[in-house]
Amino acid sequence: MPVPWKIKLREMKSKLFLAAGLILLLGGLIGYKMWNKPHMDISAAESFISVSAMELVQAFKEDETNANTRFLNKVITVSGKIASINQEHNQTILHLETEDPMALVICNLDPFSTHEKTEFVSGEPIQVKGICSGMLTDVVIDRCVIIK
Repeated sequence: MPVPWKIKLREMKSKLFLAAGLILLLGGLIGYKMWNKPHMDISAAESFISVSAMELVQAFKEDETNANTRFLNKVITVSGKIASINQEHNQTILHLETEDPMALVICNLDPFSTHEKTEFVSGEPIQVKGICSGMLTDVVIDRCVIIK
């Protein structure tokens, strides 16, 4: 004759095993959906604010906490003159000049978008739209697209 507490223990183990399996399955489904989530189309996204490169750098230098609240992880439009261009590993990075020689706005062109213009010249005025990633020594704008 089976001992009653052993039967209850077996029932609890099977319920725990079923619950753990369901949690793992749900976690796997959520992970799969997030991994295959389509990228936001920056060119079609509405810009939160339009600023010059100098205004953007100045906002971060004056009050970084407030600037993070205003710009971080938001689609913004930035205008300025190209200080330099880096092209490495099929990635184009534009540096926009500011009045501060120690701070630039770094614009990483979006690798998921097709760009009509791929040749740039230093000193050329430009307007880009992208996602603000914050400031280290320079303000970084990721997934940029050129605005005509």
